[in-house]
Amino acid sequence: MKKKIALALGAAFSMSVAGTVLAAPANLFAVVPEHHWTYSAVGQLAKEGIVEGFGGSTYREDVMLTRVEMAAIVAKAIAKADKAGSEEQEVIKKLQAEFSPELNMGGTDNTEQRLAKLEKGKSSVKISGDARLRYQSNWAQGATDQSKKTPTRMEERVRLNLSSEVAENITLFGRLTATNTSNKRGVDKSFKTSTTNSPTFDRAEFQWKNKETAVSAGRILPSLGQGLLWDYNSVDGVMATYNFDKVQLSAGYGDLAAYTYTDNLSTRNAFLANIKIQAGPATSVTIAHLNTMTNDVANYNLEQNAIGFTTKTGDFTVTGEYVKNSDNKLNAEAQDHGYWGRLLWKGIDNSKPGTFGISLDYLSLGNYAVDSTNNPSTLVVSGGNGLGGDGAKGYGFGAQYVFAKNANVEARYYNLKPYDQGKSTFSSYKDSYHLIGNFKF
Repeated sequence: MKKKIALALGAAFSMSVAGTVLAAPANLFAVVPEHHWTYSAVGQLAKEGIVEGFGGSTYREDVMLTRVEMAAIVAKAIAKADKAGSEEQEVIKKLQAEFSPELNMGGTDNTEQRLAKLEKGKSSVKISGDARLRYQSNWAQGATDQSKKTPTRMEERVRLNLSSEVAENITLFGRLTATNTSNKRGVDKSFKTSTTNSPTFDRAEFQWKNKETAVSAGRILPSLGQGLLWDYNSVDGVMATYNFDKVQLSAGYGDLAAYTYTDNLSTRNAFLANIKIQAGPATSVTIAHLNTMTNDVANYNLEQNAIGFTTKTGDFTVTGEYVKNSDNKLNAEAQDHGYWGRLLWKGIDNSKPGTFGISLDYLSLGNYAVDSTNNPSTLVVSGGNGLGGDGAKGYGFGAQYVFAKNANVEARYYNLKPYDQGKSTFSSYKDSYHLIGNFKF
């Protein structure tokens, strides 16, 4: 049975939309079917920056919408029609006709306010989830060309997402995660182990939102830049975001140990900041900053600055990011900078079986450029054998395929060497393989 997923789950969730004409507002809360033309129509407007998601959240794939929510998005598009080009204005007119029963409801309030009121009265708690099954070898670059056996593991993970409006303009977001690791073999080990982690909340976030301003507090999931510094992982703290016309500013403070450390006596407080600039219809530029400041944890010294971009032309999407760690506690021999890039051809849409994407990665990351110990980045591999280790340099290939609605399979391969072979005791890492199944519900 289909379950409606809240758009406000943000960057944490993807979104899929489609629709059908309904005769009367009596079916306001019917879910819009997935293969209707409105999916691509709203997607086109989102790419042009004309619309966001319902309630101001980001428009993404794989979240089913009701007639009310779709109408609210269309209402926003109508309000910005004067800023749209002729082609987009025609799309807006078609969407306006499609959702005219909802848009023309009586009342003295404006359309968006009326629709928001109806949505509030529908459900107080919204639930979604995802599951992942993956096999990995040498995921943390622990094995080198001098190792006899490569580390391998099987991992199963299930996550349950919850959201509920607890007061006016305040929403609670939660995520319960359970992970099991089986058949795990360490470097040069002849035996295997299995572990099961107790379910834990890796998100417990209160978000206040009013117009262009949002403030999140609790266990939050921020993202910085293109993901090399921090990629939607847990932080115990607070983050504020303000949206200008084409610029988004974010800044916050919190304890990174929510994701990177398990010792209850240690904290890893850091200041985080991010700027995202919509430089064109299909191009964005990011500037990110993460600073652990006066950190008492030995060797966890980060004052990272990163500049990145993503751009799409035709079937190709190019993403890249450069990072430098300028912490004054680093020694003179520290490899403090690096970069990563990805070329993606096509790309998957989880609502459309048969879609696929093929990617090529290249990375060159010094041993103190990123936190490869915990791998909180967009990379599948850690990008090195630990913070302060040997860094990593090399290439990777990836392929994704959607074999059923909300279900895809992914395969990745990486061939990496130490960042500076002249300063390392080995010449290359063992190859890294990853086979992953992703499911959403």
